[in-house]
Amino acid sequence: MTAALVEFVYATMRKRINDPASSYWLPKILEKIETPDKHSLSPLKVDTWALGELTGDQAVSIADGIAGAWWVFVGSAFDKAKAAGVPDLPDNLDDFAGQRDRDDQYPALKLTGVTVGGLPNASVGDLSGLTPTQNGYRGTVRIKAAAYDSHGYQPWITIDGDYQLVQHAVVIDDPQALAGDGLKPPTKTVLKGLDKYGVHWPSQEIEGRGKFRFTVRDLAFDVRLSIDVAGSGAGRTAKVTVESVAIATAPTFTLDQKALTIEGDTVTEKTKEVWKKSAVLAFDSADSAKALTAKLAAALNADDFRTEFSGAVTDQLTKALNGVFGTAPLPTGSGQPPVGDGPLDVYLFDRVRASLNDQSSGFYPPTVVRSSTDPRLDPLKIDDIDLGVHKVLVDIHFHLEDVVVSGIPNVLVPAEDAALVAGGIDATLRFGRISGEPQIMVHATGVGKIVSSGHDFHGPVVVTVNHPSVGLGLSFSGRDADELTIGLRSLDVQLTDDELSIQVHIGDWDLSGLFNSPDIKDKVIKGIQDGANARKGDIAKALTDNARKVIAAKLKG
Repeated sequence: MTAALVEFVYATMRKRINDPASSYWLPKILEKIETPDKHSLSPLKVDTWALGELTGDQAVSIADGIAGAWWVFVGSAFDKAKAAGVPDLPDNLDDFAGQRDRDDQYPALKLTGVTVGGLPNASVGDLSGLTPTQNGYRGTVRIKAAAYDSHGYQPWITIDGDYQLVQHAVVIDDPQALAGDGLKPPTKTVLKGLDKYGVHWPSQEIEGRGKFRFTVRDLAFDVRLSIDVAGSGAGRTAKVTVESVAIATAPTFTLDQKALTIEGDTVTEKTKEVWKKSAVLAFDSADSAKALTAKLAAALNADDFRTEFSGAVTDQLTKALNGVFGTAPLPTGSGQPPVGDGPLDVYLFDRVRASLNDQSSGFYPPTVVRSSTDPRLDPLKIDDIDLGVHKVLVDIHFHLEDVVVSGIPNVLVPAEDAALVAGGIDATLRFGRISGEPQIMVHATGVGKIVSSGHDFHGPVVVTVNHPSVGLGLSFSGRDADELTIGLRSLDVQLTDDELSIQVHIGDWDLSGLFNSPDIKDKVIKGIQDGANARKGDIAKALTDNARKVIAAKLKG
């Protein structure tokens, strides 16, 4: 079966995970995620995201704008100091200018009190890269954020909080500064007395701060996870581990400029708009988007969240498997699986074997037989059986009409009689093993036709079948449980002459002795086999319909 079984389980669950009416709906599961220190996704709160230094042409524009605004502030402070009589100040600042610091020229952005809203609003996509591991499989699941525009959700992620936009600026000599293009060193001229007015001459780290709010769209994650079998024997369980969470797309961050505020020790009414423009450029820069994306990925990829994600997914898988297959103990001996099938394939198959022997399971064979109505398997009607010509004083051609097999619900599939094989599953049905249940019986009308005269006569035929078995070879196809199709690769009635007892009364004749001859018994067995083969399609349909119905019903819980 290799990865096909895992892909089948995933496709089945994906429909439920993405169905708002299902108890497996992903947003409701994610809303319950909470780490031991009370961090959650509803919303995600982070103390600090240092987005770091911005670079490139946009960063230069931001830095030059902030440096220019600072120089306006320096000029205002200088005028106040001059008016207050601060000594040793020049007449004006015409010999100087403000500029971004040559040695620390780019702005840096830091976010604090960050709140990320809407993360539980997610859906699952494709499962890719599925590869076997020592105890199971590893693969990657695509998670789409902001997936729903209903149930109280909006189709975008929000990020808001406080920000600090920091820039280093210096005073340079101008126009007597060094000739040539490029940034110039700070002036060596010393001016004292401006500190009182908020200026640190000749260099200063300046900061604009305020509130911000983003909306984020086109965000998706690649979640790498593994599913393994833990434990041994009857105590085996399936465990899912979220190994990593990575951003899979280039999301779009849109700044809400109306919600953006700006203040700072060097921000004045004259310079506020310049600062705000610089803040908008900073938030809208590619560097900020890249850094925000990385910070969001890092937050979700933290050990505590991945541990909680792993536990939540494991719980949901366990809930689904228990719902579908019940909680009967697993077989302790799994036999030798086909080449290419590993512990997880065998574990899932053993869940099937256990459910076949669990009376509360929807896969319990007597339940499957009794619940089949279209087609009906109990009783099972088969075609006429030709018994050939036999001499009873004269030559008579016998055949059976209206053949009906009853007692079929008295059937079990012991765990040791089911095997995982390359083509699917091979199993042996054991009939007549349930105490208190009717044995397998074949009722028919025996018809005898005298060869010489053409005269015919008939009477009841009752065949008691002692503990027969039927070997089944099952195949499986379909993308998920809703499309599951069970086929019969083989159907072998395992019955010998000594397991049949036939009672026949036709008219005044008791023909039981004749009908219990090896020749007729062999023809009865062949007739039953042929009749069963003729109903293979019906039997496969009954198994398919029951499996789809049971899985769908159990996964509603």
